[in-house]
Amino acid sequence: MVLFLTSGLFAVLSGFTGADIALFRKLNHELGMLCQAPPSQAIRVCRIHARLVNG
Repeated sequence: MVLFLTSGLFAVLSGFTGADIALFRKLNHELGMLCQAPPSQAIRVCRIHARLVNG
């Protein structure tokens, strides 16, 4: 599942440098963890994350 999510995001952000990709992977991982059981303040962020991941 994580591989699928990461590959979808790489397709969107293919122009990033190696350092940017590493930071993006970390951000994607943290957002994925947060959005497993998001607090009410993070619902909108998790919806955006889901749209980016799922296309």
